[in-house]
Amino acid sequence: MRLFILTSTDYAASKPILFQQVVDIINAGSTSAQLQFYIVGAHFPLDFQALYAHNDQVTLLTQYQAEKLITEVTNAMVLHFGSSLKGSKQFPQYFLPLSHPGLMMDCSFIKQIQHRISFNQYLNKAAGMICLNDWSLNSLKLLYPKLANRFAAIGIPNRDPVSFDWVQLSELKESLTSGHNYFLAFVPVDYFTTTLKEFSIFKKWQQTTMSIVFVFENPKQLERAAELLKGYKYKEAVVLKCMSDLTPQWIAATYAILWDAIDFDKTSFIEWAIHYEVPMLFNHNPTQPESWLKAGEVFSFYEKLALSNRFKLYYKDEVYRQARAKMGKEWLEVLHTQWAIQGLPSLSNYFQL
Repeated sequence: MRLFILTSTDYAASKPILFQQVVDIINAGSTSAQLQFYIVGAHFPLDFQALYAHNDQVTLLTQYQAEKLITEVTNAMVLHFGSSLKGSKQFPQYFLPLSHPGLMMDCSFIKQIQHRISFNQYLNKAAGMICLNDWSLNSLKLLYPKLANRFAAIGIPNRDPVSFDWVQLSELKESLTSGHNYFLAFVPVDYFTTTLKEFSIFKKWQQTTMSIVFVFENPKQLERAAELLKGYKYKEAVVLKCMSDLTPQWIAATYAILWDAIDFDKTSFIEWAIHYEVPMLFNHNPTQPESWLKAGEVFSFYEKLALSNRFKLYYKDEVYRQARAKMGKEWLEVLHTQWAIQGLPSLSNYFQL
């Protein structure tokens, strides 16, 4: 059986997360000798290419090569994250949403409508819709109640993200923040100035070189934040980046992570942070399921001094910072145990290989 995995997507999805999922899927299905993987894309990360350079079970293809090959085979399946492969309609299509159109609010009204229509088409044409965890499963069931019984959580073991030594992390900090420790912040641009005010209070209290790196969803948000940053007193300690630039190394090197108004599209980043023993702070979020609340410290970012007090606490008390990271690790182990008890179908069983 040939499984074509398409690495492009029409929706807001981080490339590091997408390719990590591809790695996990290959790892989960590689025990089945009858399964051959054809990974389709235009630009493969170098580390991804190196991982499968000498693997007879995995072939990397361009879109053109895949379109040609799919017309010549009789036993194939297609797994995608929100895209299509010309000439593959006769084969089962499996859809793994890493995001959804409702998270692409910066698109024009026409684009939003187009994304919603195409997303619905992918759902309706899919032989199955795969979810990676309970957060994505429950969110998508709520969004698409008429299709709720067709969403399925699949047991895909997570392969640990790449490890980094202290030299690599030091080099990353040198290039990102001139060598300073930093908080990593996933904050909507609408709340950017509020977060800056709390960071200002912290900087004034501590007289520290600590920096903060904001990661925005797209270049449009980044431009808005750059305008808002003008005239800010501590702007030399603020770094603005786009999600497309993010790498696992940024997460591994950070002091702590701020999560505000996030959805299931960030759950892989959360698991990476726990792997790298990075503590996390979550703003109260109605979309975050109860099962994920112990991943970090949950409070209201916008109560006066709440965030600045946490900046101060994590900065001054290394024992507390490490204890919070340990709590996150313990939580994830329990969560994975609960998933294992549920007996989720494996990838091979789901595809009935």
